[in-house]
Amino acid sequence: MSRRPYRPEMPDDLAAAVRALRACREAMIGISNRVRMNGPVSQQAHVVLAAIDALAAELTGDREYFWSIGSGATEGQCKAKDEKAARERGEIPWRK
Repeated sequence: MSRRPYRPEMPDDLAAAVRALRACREAMIGISNRVRMNGPVSQQAHVVLAAIDALAAELTGDREYFWSIGSGATEGQCKAKDEKAARERGEIPWRK
């Protein structure tokens, strides 16, 4: 019987994985904005959004990683948003 090769718990390029999740999440939001509210497609798009948020929590330690901070954001929230963007660009290392 052959054995599977060792696979790490986390992706090698965490920044690329998070960028891909962000793109998919934005696509699901776009889909849900263009279809009937609470229709089957809208509901399934929200299921995918929930799964993306769950995976983001596993990868980053923050279930709300992709959530908007809004116009009344504090200075600390704005700084955290900038740090997330820098991590996704690979400018600073990831921490969990």
